[in-house]
Amino acid sequence: MAISSKGRMVTKIHDKWYDLTNFEDFHPGGPVALGLAYGRDATVMFESHHPFTDRRVLDAILQKYELDEAASQRLQTLEEQHGIPDHTFVWKSDFGDALKFHVREYFQAESKRRNVSLIEATKATPEKWMEVIVLGFFYASSLVSLIRGEWSALLTVPLSAWLSSVNTFHDAAHFALHKNWKINHIVSYAYPFISSPFAWYHQHNIGHHSYTNVGHRDPDLVHYSWLKREHTSVPWRPVHGKLQRQAWFLTTWWSLAVGVALASMNDLWMLIYGVYNDSVPMKVISRRRMLRHVTGRVLTMCLIYTWPFFVFDSWNRILAFANIPMLVYSFLFMMNTQINHLTPETAHESDEDWYKHQVVTAQDFGVSNRFCYLMSGGLNYQIMHHLFPTVNHCHLVKLQPIVARLCEKHDVEYKQVAGYVAAIKAHHVHTYLMSLDDHSKRS
Repeated sequence: MAISSKGRMVTKIHDKWYDLTNFEDFHPGGPVALGLAYGRDATVMFESHHPFTDRRVLDAILQKYELDEAASQRLQTLEEQHGIPDHTFVWKSDFGDALKFHVREYFQAESKRRNVSLIEATKATPEKWMEVIVLGFFYASSLVSLIRGEWSALLTVPLSAWLSSVNTFHDAAHFALHKNWKINHIVSYAYPFISSPFAWYHQHNIGHHSYTNVGHRDPDLVHYSWLKREHTSVPWRPVHGKLQRQAWFLTTWWSLAVGVALASMNDLWMLIYGVYNDSVPMKVISRRRMLRHVTGRVLTMCLIYTWPFFVFDSWNRILAFANIPMLVYSFLFMMNTQINHLTPETAHESDEDWYKHQVVTAQDFGVSNRFCYLMSGGLNYQIMHHLFPTVNHCHLVKLQPIVARLCEKHDVEYKQVAGYVAAIKAHHVHTYLMSLDDHSKRS
């Protein structure tokens, strides 16, 4: 039976079905966070989004809304309906328990020091909010220069937009900016040039973070795979060997990834086929919600690319101001997002233990480097972010020594490189290896 037939907030966690419809108004993460679980197997999101919550409380809530066996047998997950292969992790983990215990200790101390709740202690600090405001002001000021037609704005706008969005949007979309879900939700809509939050949740939260580098489950492995190959789960094609060794192709790929793909075409294809990148089934939404979504996407794209036609008389300015800012922004986005998981040492690693899996499939770069931290919005602490996605990135600097120490103790390989140069080089080595038709056999 299709989940959407009754419009109930039904989800599957640890092989049991629950109807959480009546819990939506009480869920601390609000209907947006809970909605990510709609109709699907939400085991990974359930575990990764509640690392510090008393398990007895969680179990008591779930038990209250558990469906009986007769009702459960009539249900199918969205993944099953779309033929997405099942993938499960082992959750009984000494390593995972140790991580949660020691990181919780850190936040308990923070909670006491700041006189706030434990959950609030995991979100942005007052100092981080000040940084967010300053970066937002920098971005807004650069937009004034852009509208005036100042040539310098072609670089200052994408740079300020990147710094502001990566330090704000990313945390907001992970419910890590503020304890109030409404603030996270509103802020996530402040940067529509990246992606619609609706599509981003499917790609990033539901897919990539839950099943990092898992073939047929992580949508980041199959972005336009008929042109570029990132994983052995993608069949090799001659075009891969021809194109992805070319510098012009890789530069073009990085420059078009956001404006042409992430912010528009990927979204459109998800709406048409009901699945994001053949990996993440789309949440069933009403026609009215669909209309609002499509209208918002069309207006956003029109605003980004057509406003210069109404401001400038020169075709040189029109074409430059309509295209260059997004091209540069896209390059910055890719420079910071492709270097953490797609390397020879991480791309094809895996572990049955979800916590170990998040470590071995990622690498950190520029640890303790302030420039790398600010420029990447904390993405250089990728391992910590994947282990604790709902924690604001301002805390990852302090969590890094804790995680590194526990990795050594539990014999889990912790990977890091010196900075951007080393990280980008490793990614391009991976790209080259994936262009070889015999790489899957050798690996």
